[in-house]
This record gives sequence, C-alpha cells and structure tokens, in this order.
Amino acid sequence: VVIRTAWISDDAYITFRVVENFIHGYGPVYNLGERVQAYTHPLWFFVLSSVYAIVNNLLGRFFLDARLAWTAIFLSIICSGGAVWLFARRITRDWWAAVFGVLLLTFSRAFTDYSTSGLEEALTYLIIALFFARYYKLIDKSKLVQPVAIGGLTLIASLGVLNRLDTVLLYAPILAWLIWKSRSWKAVGFTSLGVLPVILWELFSLFYYGFPFPNTFYAKIHTGIAQGVLLWQGMVYYLATINFDPLTLLVILFGFTAVIAGRKWELLPDLSGILLYLLYILRIGGDFMTGRFFAAPFFIAVIILVRVGLKREIFIGLAAGLCGLGLAFGINPLASDASYRAAQLPASGVVDERGSYFSDRGLLNYTLAKPFPDFPWDERGWKRYNDNYKVEVLDAIGMLGYQGGPYYHVVDKLALPDALLARLPIAGEKTWQIGHFRRKIPDGYLETLQENQNLIADPNLSAYYDRLSIAIKGDLFAPGRFLEIWR
Repeated sequence: VVIRTAWISDDAYITFRVVENFIHGYGPVYNLGERVQAYTHPLWFFVLSSVYAIVNNLLGRFFLDARLAWTAIFLSIICSGGAVWLFARRITRDWWAAVFGVLLLTFSRAFTDYSTSGLEEALTYLIIALFFARYYKLIDKSKLVQPVAIGGLTLIASLGVLNRLDTVLLYAPILAWLIWKSRSWKAVGFTSLGVLPVILWELFSLFYYGFPFPNTFYAKIHTGIAQGVLLWQGMVYYLATINFDPLTLLVILFGFTAVIAGRKWELLPDLSGILLYLLYILRIGGDFMTGRFFAAPFFIAVIILVRVGLKREIFIGLAAGLCGLGLAFGINPLASDASYRAAQLPASGVVDERGSYFSDRGLLNYTLAKPFPDFPWDERGWKRYNDNYKVEVLDAIGMLGYQGGPYYHVVDKLALPDALLARLPIAGEKTWQIGHFRRKIPDGYLETLQENQNLIADPNLSAYYDRLSIAIKGDLFAPGRFLEIWR
C-alpha cells in the first residue's frame, strides 16, 4: 500500500532546495546570502542530505533530474516500513495483536498518505516505534525504570523532537511520569544528558540562523489572527478529517475508551501525550493537509490498543468494525491506483494533498516517457533557471523555487523562507487560509533584494531590516551580531 500511494508533496521541495544548497557548499539555506531556516525538521534534513550526497556520488549523471525525489521516496518507505516492522515484532505481544494493528495502519489514510510525501512523518513513525519498543521492554521487565534507561529513552525522544519540534508533547508525559516514579536526581541528570542533542541544535540554530526556532514558526504562529478564529479552524480540521478519513479519528477515540473502560491506568501517560497533541492541533488551527497532524497520535493510539490486552475475539471484531466503518465512510487506501485524484472536501481550506499532486508526482504514474515528477511547476521553474530570473514573488515556492536554481531569489508571500516577512502581520482578514498566511510586500523590499542595499520606504521597517540583516546576513562573528540576535 505504501508503494502504491508513494508521492512527493510540493512542501517537500522547500527542503529539497535547502538540501541542494547544503551539499553544494552554499550552506543550509533556501535563498543564498540569507541564513534563514526554511525547514522544520533538522533531523530529516540531515538524514536526507547525507543519503542524497552518497546517492549523488554513486549515480553520477544518471537520473539527474529526479535523484532527490527518488531518494526521498525510498528513504521514506524504508523508515515507515521499519516503523511497522518494529511495531509488529517488538511492541505487540502476540500474532493477533500484530495483525490487528497492521490492518488499522494500512487502512488509515493519514498514516499511509504520509508514509512517503518527502516530509518528515516517515522518520517520525520510526522514532515513535523505537521509543515505545524500548519503553515497553523496560516496563515489562521492571515497574521501576533505571535512571540510565530513562536517559536512553530521553535520547530517542530528543531525536523525535529534532525531527519535528511539536512531537515533544507526545513524549513529555511519559518521561515526566518515569522521572517522578524514580524520584532520583540521577534520573534528572541522565534525562538532561538525553536532551543534549536538542540543546546543541538550539544553540547552533541561534548562532547560525540568529533565531532558536524555524522561520516557519514565526511565519505561521505570529500572524495576528485571533485565537478564537484559530480554534474554530482547528475544529474544521477535525471535521474535514472525519469526512475524509474517519478511521483515523475513530481509532484515537477508541484508544481513550479502551484504556478508561479497561482501567489500564498504567497507559495514562501514553494517552496524555495524545491528548496534549490533539489540543495543540486545535490551538494552532490544524493544517491544510488533511490528516497529516493526526498521523503520529493515531500511530500511538494503535500502539496503546495492542497493549491494552484485548482478547482474540475482540481483536477480530474490533478490526472488522473499525476498518468497515472507515471504508464505508472514507477512502480505501487499497483501492488507490494511478488514476487517483483529489477527493472533494468542503470549502474549509483543508485539502487532499496527496490527491492534488498524485497524477504527476505519484510513484505509480512514473514512466520512462516523461520526467519524474512531471508537473507544470517543474517546467516553469526550469524556464526561470534558463532565463536567469533573479528576484520574484511567489505563492508556491516548492518545485518552482527548487527548479529555479540557487541564484534565483524567491520572495514568498507566505514568508516561509523570509525572515522579514515572517515578522510582519498578515495582509488582511480575507487573505489567508490555514497554513497559508500571506503578507503584503513592503514598498522598496524587492528593490532592496535586487540592488543589495536597503531601499525599504518605511523608515521604521528600514531600520528594523538593517538590524535583522546583521543577524541573518552578516559575518557569523561580526562585531555586534550577538547583541542584535539578543535584541
């Protein structure tokens, strides 16, 4: 099913451009000359860059146009496949539980759609599987987990957080519970050591990029949109997922029901992480990609269900019932073939992202007769490369920006790779949909980028840009740079 549904999202090409710049010596940046973290997943970025660098050297000129896309697809299949293998062989307690869990994973649109896509979810699945396989092995052996083992679990969780920052909500309750149970300063000490990768990355990010968090955090969180509006949009995201992929939310709901009804209180820390993440989804207004944010909590809910200790008959009945309901009211991943197109969803800003691109970027649609991926934006990007475009304002910066080449400077209306625009309010109330927060381009900003001198018309914004430029453009050890970062 994962191979049949394999695809590449446009957002993945934002990271792809940074990967290309990085391995060709321009640094981990999207636009040359601006140290801005345009990707949200440092661990996935470095894993993808490392594997791609090896593939690049081994294949020479073969598959020149699509090597990075192929690398991302097959690396994702390895990660998601490894996650399911760990789940079936190291987490489940018997054969029936393994079959039950794998069935649920297979029929979940959220889980299968983002088992590839070129984004970080596949690696998130693998880290979740590693974490819970280790966690359950420890608690099955002893009720009291040793401080060193807590530190090891924290290290795995830290890798998860490096892969996607908000997954800290999924791991934190379990680690906090283990530390509280141990009541040991040693546990605190080893946990601190386990967190070191995150701390070191944050220090590097602060030093190199000038900010502790990805630029996308500032572009998508600090928008000026009222919290009540975002909460409503978060509810819309839930409703869109129920309409598109009911199995995923049903399984999460049943995970809560099974633990509470069965009084499996030892699984409450696991549930707490899911609950925190579900509330977080509401808080930020969800996402525009249907099901994406539910994939990780869904995986943990399946893990919880196979650990509850249900009888074989219940496993069979539950699997049949949940999969039947999911298929009756959702879309069957097994039936997805090369002809798959985007499912029709209510006008909510939430879309079937895989369906939107699958006809041109789906693995099943690859043929030797055309390039892969074959998408209109691909050709438009190459045209910009051949015509030596210098600076351009775009709404979609993935494939267009990637094919435009390293010397093509993209000004993104959504501000994802732009440090200045990310710190401005949105252009207006009717200019955004969830995940797409458009900004008005300040007068003189394009000329500033073209001429490489500050020509911004507004004097206050011009002064702010001068200081911002010291942080993101100046020499890393330039006098006063660290003071400007602090300010």
